[in-house]
Amino acid sequence: MRVPRYLALVAMLALALVAAPAAAGVKGAGRIAADPVAHDPTIVKQGRYYYSVGTGSYLPTSRSTDLLHWAPIAPVFAEPPAWIARELGRTPADLWAPDLSFFDGEYHLYYSASSFGRNDSVIGLATARTLDPDSAAYGWVDRGLVVRSRSTDTFNAIDPDAVLDADGRPWLSFGSFWDGVKLRRLDRATGLPAGDDPTLYPLASRGGASIEGPSILRRGGYYYLFTSLDYCCRGINSDYRVVVGRSTAITGPYVDRDGVALLTGGGTELLRGYNEFRGPGGGDVFGDWYVHHYYDAADEGRPKQSVRRIAWSGGWPSLGDPLSGSSRVGRGDAYFTVVNRANGAVIDNPTCGYEGADLRIGGPSASPCQQWRMDDSGDGYAAILNRHSNKVAEVAACINTDGARVAQWGWLANDCQKFRLVPTDGGWSRIENKLAGRVLEAAGCGGVGAPVQMYAWLGNACQQFRLDPVGDLLLADTSGRRVLDVAGCGNAHAGRLVVGRGSGCRLWRFTHTVEGYYQVINQRYGRPVTVVTASGGAPRLALGAVGEATAASQWRIEALNDGGYRLVNRDGLAADLADPAGAGAPGASDTQRLLLVLPRAVRPGGWAGPP
Repeated sequence: MRVPRYLALVAMLALALVAAPAAAGVKGAGRIAADPVAHDPTIVKQGRYYYSVGTGSYLPTSRSTDLLHWAPIAPVFAEPPAWIARELGRTPADLWAPDLSFFDGEYHLYYSASSFGRNDSVIGLATARTLDPDSAAYGWVDRGLVVRSRSTDTFNAIDPDAVLDADGRPWLSFGSFWDGVKLRRLDRATGLPAGDDPTLYPLASRGGASIEGPSILRRGGYYYLFTSLDYCCRGINSDYRVVVGRSTAITGPYVDRDGVALLTGGGTELLRGYNEFRGPGGGDVFGDWYVHHYYDAADEGRPKQSVRRIAWSGGWPSLGDPLSGSSRVGRGDAYFTVVNRANGAVIDNPTCGYEGADLRIGGPSASPCQQWRMDDSGDGYAAILNRHSNKVAEVAACINTDGARVAQWGWLANDCQKFRLVPTDGGWSRIENKLAGRVLEAAGCGGVGAPVQMYAWLGNACQQFRLDPVGDLLLADTSGRRVLDVAGCGNAHAGRLVVGRGSGCRLWRFTHTVEGYYQVINQRYGRPVTVVTASGGAPRLALGAVGEATAASQWRIEALNDGGYRLVNRDGLAADLADPAGAGAPGASDTQRLLLVLPRAVRPGGWAGPP
């Protein structure tokens, strides 16, 4: 992993493992166990124990009987093997991203040593007959150098992963940045590169951009290549994510679910940051499990280990919820299309590009390149994150002038990347940048194809937008633990709305009506949220009739610029997620602040699984 501040990360890992042997951090609400501090974990099972080895000094190891509660044991090495210093000209403070597998009666541990920003790197191998430190047969044997890369090479020899093909031949995938993920065949007898096949097979690339941490699984006639994209090791600002492709041959070509080759930047996304799980990646497949690290937003961004079950449908994997639970429901904040008031077109990433790609006004479609998430930056502003690229909108080059371009870049937390929505009228808002208060607009009040630029607020329709939520969502309270639901779910005459843990009636879809207003339609019943008068005279939320289009059942979305939203209907009443669910004059009540949340297993454009 080509990462900034790597030595600081390793120091933090070492300190945390000493200070909190069993698990670090405090259990969040909804959790059944605290996750242990770890980075780039790999797991395997021997006897009653699962063993986990990760990045650190020198390959810290822990074990568990249930994949939830972990206890540390001795690291693999007391000090790095001497050949590493001879190869690199320095003694590394840590060893990186191991992979643990078992064949021919031995455990094979491949690991790497390098330094940030360089491909002067090595992959080594150690073997052991047992992982049990209490066994008389315990002990790791250094097998030496496996793969070497130098500054003149186009690959980086880190992040190894071993796998057996259908004929029982071992292979080693590896790589980070540079020209991506590579593959070498191994000699099964030695675990070292096969002398009769020196080919370095290319598996996946982003043309020098961030891709690393491969893990290959053979299943049902296919080989599945899991990799991590974007950046780890930035704490809660990490934007790592996990993608997958598959091939009928271990050497490729690997393609994603849409048929895009991983060698040309493809990859079907399986997991990205949400709730407390920031920057998930650096993972390893073991049977039906995927183990990875993330940066805990609830624990100062410390790297933690998480284990998820792999599910399969139509020959493709998905990742379940973490075994240890989560502090909030769902899979993170909703995505929106951002619709212009002047012409009904949307803010688009038209080339589906990454860093430096300009934003333009586009014709509405279901493309994830047109879908954006408002990520709270903690200061009354938010980042506007593109669903496809995982990059944020910014005032290009921080040029502080009218007409400045708006493009995408990785999150840097500067004022050029921070925006807030300021309501105007009729459910519309201006999108104001923190740098100098200028707003987004369609350049020249143009339609499809016009650049998105910054300009002083003029009050015209070209500078106003509405957020149009994508797909079926959960409407959660400010704690993220309770959701809007239908009492008596499944009853043909159900109509009362409640706030609780949720049932099969807790999914909602926003349907545009007029100006900046929507109906909020229940996915089970096809009926909208409306406001009725309870027997005591107080307004409460209920399901209206199918096709109802009253003022009480049409809602505008007000972004509160703290990661939450308020829904206000055309009668001027705000939805209130107290229990029972009610409505009242808009105010500062915390129960009027809602979270719009993705359910589990979503794909761009809609819902594809139970919440």
